[in-house]
Amino acid sequence: MASANTSNSAVWKHIGLHGHSVGTFMADAQGIKWKSALLTDDDDVVTSRSISKKHVIGARWTIFGRSGHLRIQTPNTEFRFDGFPYSDFDKVRDIMNEYYDVETNKLPMSTAGNSFGLTEIEDRNLAFKQCILEDADEEGEEFEPREGDEMMSMKLAEVSQCVLPGNNRNEIELQFHESDTVEAGTDQLVAIRFYIPPDPEMDPSDRDAPTSAEVFHQRIMKNAKIKNTAGDVIVEFDENKGTFLTPRGRYLIELYDSFLRMRGNKYDYKIKYDDIARLFLLPKPDDTHMAFVIALDKPIRQGQQRYQMLVLQTTKENSEVTVNLDEKELEEEYKGELQPVMQGALCNLIAKTFKIIAKKKVFIPGKFVNAYQQSCVKCALKANEGHLYPLEKSFVFIHKPPVLIRFDEVDSVEFQRYAGGQGSTRNFDLCVMLASSAGDPQKEYIFSGIDRSDYTSLYNFLSGKKIKIKNIQESKIDTAPSAPLYNEMDYGPPGEGEESSEDEDYGSADDESQSSESDHDDDNLEVDEDDSDLEDARKKAGSSTTNTPIKKKKRKESSSGSSMKDKDRKRKKVA
Repeated sequence: MASANTSNSAVWKHIGLHGHSVGTFMADAQGIKWKSALLTDDDDVVTSRSISKKHVIGARWTIFGRSGHLRIQTPNTEFRFDGFPYSDFDKVRDIMNEYYDVETNKLPMSTAGNSFGLTEIEDRNLAFKQCILEDADEEGEEFEPREGDEMMSMKLAEVSQCVLPGNNRNEIELQFHESDTVEAGTDQLVAIRFYIPPDPEMDPSDRDAPTSAEVFHQRIMKNAKIKNTAGDVIVEFDENKGTFLTPRGRYLIELYDSFLRMRGNKYDYKIKYDDIARLFLLPKPDDTHMAFVIALDKPIRQGQQRYQMLVLQTTKENSEVTVNLDEKELEEEYKGELQPVMQGALCNLIAKTFKIIAKKKVFIPGKFVNAYQQSCVKCALKANEGHLYPLEKSFVFIHKPPVLIRFDEVDSVEFQRYAGGQGSTRNFDLCVMLASSAGDPQKEYIFSGIDRSDYTSLYNFLSGKKIKIKNIQESKIDTAPSAPLYNEMDYGPPGEGEESSEDEDYGSADDESQSSESDHDDDNLEVDEDDSDLEDARKKAGSSTTNTPIKKKKRKESSSGSSMKDKDRKRKKVA
């Protein structure tokens, strides 16, 4: 915290800037400069701030503990510096007066320790001040509250959410952005909740009249500019286009050039595309709905609950989406992959716009099918039922709670409660054990209640992925498969059979805008050779695989024919 004068400038070292680390504070006739003290070899990543002389319009000095805090007011914001020696007030005041012609006022802080007070919004800062109740002059008069010293002040620009929690109309909750630079084990403020007493003259049964908390909530939303966004909306999906299963509710989705917005009744979220780890488009077993899954690097938060994966349930119904860009911008920015107006299955439109605008791959199920030719198996994780999707490089469980397990994180799997042909149980469990890191206990996921008929397809799939199966000898008891085995020759070349969708890149053909409803919504799929091994199998299969769909139809016909013969036999017996 030492200060020095060098060539008509004042310098203080080890001065912190709010929201950043410590650095060097320098004031001269041209302005104020602050530079981070973090060591780095790259000059481009050094954090620095400069305030020109003409932009300094005020200064406030506050003592916290053994150090002084200096607030510099500018027309647009306020800079807060801490770490000055508390005895340097006179020096700071003289410099601010000499160089910038502003007075440095002392700002006293309340140390009463009260948990109630008066709130004010000043220059996009929320100030919480001590409330002093003065005695009434005459008997029968109410106490008159008077503002005291400031107890707390926060920047509304740091507020990420302002909500009315639950059905409580008299409380508001402020949530703050969480920093990634905080060291492990360090506490940081993530939320504050205020109780605002209702107006005693207001009828509590009148639900249309806004409460004091709701009025204050609107003021904060306006000043914090939580709903304001930079740029124009490229694509918008109405809240009626789908329902979010995680977090539960309906949200309006707006896609911008570098981030997306989710707008709900209580919560609004801004998610940068760089924070999206993966996207998945998964068919639900009802053949009507599709699940669009967004896996995040940084989870979003509702109260104390964090959500690492977002699950949007949508449909295959034909829909239309409008892209708010002209043809020239579409060609320059997205190489013509988007059209001004696109039509097709709603789930396909969502996947395509996310893939192209966010520049993220959308993964879809690959070669795994269960006994009923579905891409998932029904099971339960702890006490919650859901569906497990074995993809080409990961497991995905939806929807409560959504879980993503990459195969490179798996140490081994184990089939539990399965006794082959000798057992009477109808279900079995799949235990997935993750590789343990140094000093941490091994973590496992137990997917229970899987139907017995899905054992063969799961066993063959995991064996083909070279995943270690612990009880492999016990698992081989049932030698007669009860489910059809996967055969790569059953998949025709790309575009021939829609069920041959790989665990990869959802793509779209050029005629997407003219597409109509079809029996399968996995059409227009591209193969990512880095994420699937089916392409090599197709090349080896050659033209012989083109007849596969016909073989499938013959099998279906023969099965239906046999069923007709059985019915004829029954009729004869009855006769």
